[in-house]
Amino acid sequence: MAVADDKAAGSFIKGAAILSAAGIISRFMGLGYRVILTRMIGAEGMGIYQMAYPLYTIMLVVSRSGIPVTMAKMIADRMARDENKDAYRVFTIARVMSVIIGAVFTLGMLVLAGPLIRILRLDPRAYYAILAIAPAIFLVSIMATYRGFFQGLQDMRPTAASQIVEQLIRTITMIGLAYYLLPLGLEFAAAGASFGAVTGAAAGLLLLFYIYFRRRGDIFEFFVESEEVVEDYQTGSILSEFARLGLPITFGALVRPLMNFVDWVFVPQRLQTAGFAMEEATTLYGLFTNVAMPLVNFPAIITVSLAASLVPAISEADALEDRELIAHRTHTALRFTLFLGLPSAVGLTVLAGPLSGVIFSEPEAASILRLLAWGVIFITLQQTTSAVLQGIGRTDLPARNLALGAAGNAVLNYLLTGLPLFNIHGAAAATVLGFFTAAALNIISVLRRVKNLQSLRTAVVYPALSSLLMGAAVLLLHGFMAETFVGRLPLAELVILLASVAAGAVIYSFLMLLSGALRYDDLILLPRVGENIAIFLGKRGVIDGYKKGEKLEEGKRSEDK
Repeated sequence: MAVADDKAAGSFIKGAAILSAAGIISRFMGLGYRVILTRMIGAEGMGIYQMAYPLYTIMLVVSRSGIPVTMAKMIADRMARDENKDAYRVFTIARVMSVIIGAVFTLGMLVLAGPLIRILRLDPRAYYAILAIAPAIFLVSIMATYRGFFQGLQDMRPTAASQIVEQLIRTITMIGLAYYLLPLGLEFAAAGASFGAVTGAAAGLLLLFYIYFRRRGDIFEFFVESEEVVEDYQTGSILSEFARLGLPITFGALVRPLMNFVDWVFVPQRLQTAGFAMEEATTLYGLFTNVAMPLVNFPAIITVSLAASLVPAISEADALEDRELIAHRTHTALRFTLFLGLPSAVGLTVLAGPLSGVIFSEPEAASILRLLAWGVIFITLQQTTSAVLQGIGRTDLPARNLALGAAGNAVLNYLLTGLPLFNIHGAAAATVLGFFTAAALNIISVLRRVKNLQSLRTAVVYPALSSLLMGAAVLLLHGFMAETFVGRLPLAELVILLASVAAGAVIYSFLMLLSGALRYDDLILLPRVGENIAIFLGKRGVIDGYKKGEKLEEGKRSEDK
């Protein structure tokens, strides 16, 4: 039976790997369309385009964020109890809910677009972009229901496939419409780019429809025609359960969009207070949100995948009441996060000019990126520590801590951005301090609940020193190559940038190996190639923690071995 087979074949690790791969592909496509759009319509056009997103994201989160996770849990719980008919009933009720909620929030966005622009003193050219993106809420809400249904069956492939198709069609539409409508004005080009969210969602939803109806015979047989005697859940009790489980999830998911909403509300307005014209404020807002922030968020792709794997690993250890194993896995994850976050921050700082100028053709964003770059450390730590807390059952703490960070970000954003001395750099500083607050509170929460956590001193000192030395070397190397080859070779600036990034990775890895900070336990965390690299280096005595012929047992090897 196909549905049962899909469920039996699925495992969390396999599902997480599928979703992580889809997320990385989608993120690369997302960065690609931002690069092309920024070069096509400039920072001012991107500022208009970005002004549609905070309101859209908030309404989207409220309308659909709690549905797929809650429904997946409710379906899985009922199937574990052989209550197949009621599992399917959860899906049918959720589908109706998503249609109603999606329609209401789409209409709300269409109605509120004009008044909000006037009240918040936003660029009136953003009106068309908001109208263009609004229908995507309806489509994404329905799509989330079908994704949640398949996730409840522990089959992540439909979700992953729909994510890739959604992003692909979105990218094609955005670039095509922006190019076609640009002669009519920046506001119409931005609206065309915003409409890509609608076509992308429609494509992803159609793919899920196809997968669902292709399997509907098996689905109907497995769920509706099952012979099991099950508890008869009333619609009211299912809706009550949706509210009880879904509202906390929705609240937690709202915090990041609210931080973007704060930027949307405060930054253009406070920049005007600082003395910038509306067009200048829109341009600076575009540099901040569409050039600097995507580059800062890029290293977090890896920690998002790490967090996805860490939650069940910590949950398993917590269920076994193995405190030593919880501490070991937490320590390993935090080491890995610091090993990634520290060099990423230094690298983005050192190469801020080339990254902004070569990739986005917006060198003015370099000063913003240099300040925002240090937020990488706190963004990645916040994600990892949130996963630890969720794994031990304290899902409320990451949401609370991030909310406090968002509140601090709002206050500082308002105060600093309105000062001519800081202007857009005030928004960047507020963002860094907001994530610092959330990460620090998360770390305190982890230290209070994860006992016997080993010292992370070496996990901070060695990567920090290696990162600084790497940054100095890359700065000198990039300067030498730029002076030598720019103007003499085709695409010299791009080649030099790529060579500098590659050299930085090699230098940092060499310094970490030389210091002894990088161990066998760390390398095997790298997907696919990690274990082979670890064994190769371990056999040659380059790294510690490897014994010939011994299979590593996670959590049982001593850190001081």
